[in-house]
Amino acid sequence: MIQSSAVVGLAAFILVYALFKRSTRPSLSMIRGPPSPSFVFGNLLELFQRPVGEADFSWQSHYGNVVRFKSVFGEDRLLIADPKALRKILNISTDSYPKLPNYRVLGRMITGKGIIWADGEDHARQRSIMLPGFGSKECKAFLPIFRDCADSLSIKWMETIESGNSQGVVINIRDWLLRGAFDAIGRAVFDVQFNAIQDDSHPVTKKYKTFFDDIFGLPSAGQLFMQAASKHIPVGIFQWLTDNGPGARLARARDVTNTATNFAKELVQEKAAALLEGKGNTDAFTLLIKANMDANAKKRLSDEELLAQMRTLLIAGYETTANATSWILLELARNHKVQSRLRDEIRKTEATIQARGEQHLTMSDLEAMPYLSAVIKEGLRFHPTVPLSLRMAGHDDILPLSKPLLTESGDMINEILVPKGTEIVTSICAYNRDRDLWGEDAHEFNPDRWLDGTTDDKKLPGIGMYSNLLTFYSGTQGCIGWRFAVIQMQALLSTLVGKFEFAMTDKAKRIIRQPMIVMSPMIEGELDHGVQMPLAVSLASKDGEI
Repeated sequence: MIQSSAVVGLAAFILVYALFKRSTRPSLSMIRGPPSPSFVFGNLLELFQRPVGEADFSWQSHYGNVVRFKSVFGEDRLLIADPKALRKILNISTDSYPKLPNYRVLGRMITGKGIIWADGEDHARQRSIMLPGFGSKECKAFLPIFRDCADSLSIKWMETIESGNSQGVVINIRDWLLRGAFDAIGRAVFDVQFNAIQDDSHPVTKKYKTFFDDIFGLPSAGQLFMQAASKHIPVGIFQWLTDNGPGARLARARDVTNTATNFAKELVQEKAAALLEGKGNTDAFTLLIKANMDANAKKRLSDEELLAQMRTLLIAGYETTANATSWILLELARNHKVQSRLRDEIRKTEATIQARGEQHLTMSDLEAMPYLSAVIKEGLRFHPTVPLSLRMAGHDDILPLSKPLLTESGDMINEILVPKGTEIVTSICAYNRDRDLWGEDAHEFNPDRWLDGTTDDKKLPGIGMYSNLLTFYSGTQGCIGWRFAVIQMQALLSTLVGKFEFAMTDKAKRIIRQPMIVMSPMIEGELDHGVQMPLAVSLASKDGEI
């Protein structure tokens, strides 16, 4: 009874405070947007309970690249996909658009006070320490590790095909790619053998395997309400609730945190001791620890921040790459001509390598494969692993627009006033499907757009970490591991597509893009079975034909 009264009291406080803030803030009513089906939930259920991109694309089509929609209790939010506006938010005036305080609390629950949680000067300081481990030279040096992981996956798949006594079998490729990503990040980033491909029993991989699914998958209306309404709860109180509150999801997050923190402590002690003895390795985490030891006192990471980076690198490195590669293989299964053409390029490159008396693809070989690059870029454009990010206007500001926007009054405007405190959804998926940027067929999977001049850099807005895509975000908040991810995908696809054919299954035809921070594949009608991507996998014919 006391708990029920407390919940009612908290809800009443949030309502009063929200209405007060709404009445004292400049209006966004001139910006068009969808009607709100609910005063309590606004458009949140439409945006976060439907497959990724459905609401974004529909709103973009009807209202343009800046859309006003409703959050809890009628609060206005903006969804922005306009390139010029995003460039100002992400590249030019980053500090003026900080992360939302309540979502930083949730970020701390996932990774600790690492680079994903940090903002402003803290973020810049942490980023400067972490960058040395993820430069171009360092990431290219990881290619042999990525090749080994791809080869290990191939062996397992071949064993599965042979044991099936048929030309092909159905494999949940996302599960196997997740295992491969664990092994790759374990060896390259931490110099640790997780052996996830072999037995999937390491305590860290077991804890993290279904982490996003368990914590953020299939959120209820009440959970979405609390996430949005938590902005009105003082940060200290909200932090206490996430650290001590009841609920299976919070308990799961705390359990993973304890396991990861204990693992990180052992790792830091081991690597610091090796560095002091002059025996440090070249894995990314060792380079991070070395950079931290060499930094001056003001820039150095605290023990808490250092431990948080381990959790950050693990979270950011395994799920995203596994999902991105899964989506690309799904598109290859859907588009046999694209798959055949890619395999043909891979086979020709392999023949060139054999002719010069070598066995393995080098970075030069991978970089000389234009269609492989086009397929990866198109996959990252079409299926961004993280489809959106949240920001808040730190002060009243004016955002420029790439093209005029029609207002509620029928006027056309070239800029918008964004009041202080406005919450902004930067829609990565909508930006990546903007027809003005990517062509009239932006909603189709077409790697040729990267080869026929459609994506000429001179025509694009100059944002994003990779080829003007927002998939790795942009600016000082952009993903430091984007090179790591791209090279890993190059190694995986050049190996797997060279050896196997991928085809659709009945279940694969029902795959939907489920939002759970990252965009994960689930089967419509089987959501309770969790994340999965079952494709038919068989040995590729020697001549590369499908």
